[in-house]
Amino acid sequence: MLETSYSQLTPDTLELFSDKTRDVILESSLVMFNERGFNGVTTSSIADTADILEGSLWYHFNSKKDILSAHILLLEQVFLGTNQNVESKNSNTIVQGIFKCYNLIWDFRYILRDNFQALLKEDPVVMNLVTQINTHIDEWVENRIRHSNDVGLLKIPREDIENLSEVILVLGRYWLDFSEKKYPGAHNESLRSKGLYHIFLVLRPYINPKEIPMIEDMLNQY
Repeated sequence: MLETSYSQLTPDTLELFSDKTRDVILESSLVMFNERGFNGVTTSSIADTADILEGSLWYHFNSKKDILSAHILLLEQVFLGTNQNVESKNSNTIVQGIFKCYNLIWDFRYILRDNFQALLKEDPVVMNLVTQINTHIDEWVENRIRHSNDVGLLKIPREDIENLSEVILVLGRYWLDFSEKKYPGAHNESLRSKGLYHIFLVLRPYINPKEIPMIEDMLNQY
């Protein structure tokens, strides 16, 4: 494992990667793509960070686009596992699942943040993967709000759900990058906690009052 990754990725995401060369490449590139953007990273710099020869990278991945595809498939797989209790009616389970998913989204945020239209215009297969995962995350956010509404955790007028979903999606896509610039030197974990708190602030006017202490306790644990 890379030392620099420990301050950038959550423990749950770090557990996805072993010490095998392919996993080291995926972990290194994930951190670098998040920090510099997909276009700002070369295969040579990935190999240097992973402490391998560039030829070893080419052995596992034919291009950066292949690494992107591998990240998307990994995100889909883990996101599905994290949402096993997605239809739960228990407020604690719902909130815990949302918090875990947002930490996962932040770990793979370059996929949702970067604009791949120009880069992938000649590669519709990979572009379709990017589009699908972005659409899935968009729908997940809106569906979690609707479900929370249905079980009484939230009380949001139906006409406001889409607008609230868009605000919360912005936090998912851009919060860590914005906050790292605004609070240079702040620990990654504290910025994530602050991001979750901002989601809570956006939704607080609509949260069932009896559930607020539970959510505040959960936020304090982060």
